[in-house]
Amino acid sequence: MSTTTTPSAPTATAFEPFRALLQTQRADCLQQRELALAETATSVPDPVATSRAATLLRTVEEIDAALDRLDAGTYGTCVHCGSAIPRERLESRPFAAACVSCQQAT
Repeated sequence: MSTTTTPSAPTATAFEPFRALLQTQRADCLQQRELALAETATSVPDPVATSRAATLLRTVEEIDAALDRLDAGTYGTCVHCGSAIPRERLESRPFAAACVSCQQAT
């Protein structure tokens, strides 16, 4: 008699090492955003610095959402289709919310 086991989804603790990485990236983005905002405080605002500050704010929001998913135990799962996000993708973009297929579709 053989039993078949199905692979289980990674546990939330399997992704816990990503928390420190996300927190470090968040701090870095906030620091870079402050520098970009300082550049826009001149008499002639720099449109590139303004755009950079906005992009960094969006990245911080994505990181915050990833941290929320870690807390909720849904980190590493595509928010669109529910498939597992490959660890390699999370290693290169730890705040990824979608698998590659869903990301390309949006």
